[in-house]
Amino acid sequence: EVQKKWDEMKVFECDAGEASDEKFMVTFPYPYMNGMLHIGHAYSLTKAVFAAHFNRLLGKKVLFPFGFHCTGMPIQAAANKLTRDYAVYGKPYPTFP
Repeated sequence: EVQKKWDEMKVFECDAGEASDEKFMVTFPYPYMNGMLHIGHAYSLTKAVFAAHFNRLLGKKVLFPFGFHCTGMPIQAAANKLTRDYAVYGKPYPTFP
């Protein structure tokens, strides 16, 4: 219901505006797994999201491009690290509540 309302109001859509419009751009480094997830991932992304939304509330035209790194090398490095860690420490399978 809420998402339908957002779609109708085009809340997350923005045009380039006029040349005289004040603009704001924020970027975030390409997200990829090169190790275990930690709170720093969320912290860094949260700062960028907050800045984008805050500046949009101020009436600026905001560009927040978000992409993904697709070469596969970071995930291969993470897989190799896990293989080495499993060989040394065993496989600590997670338990979920």
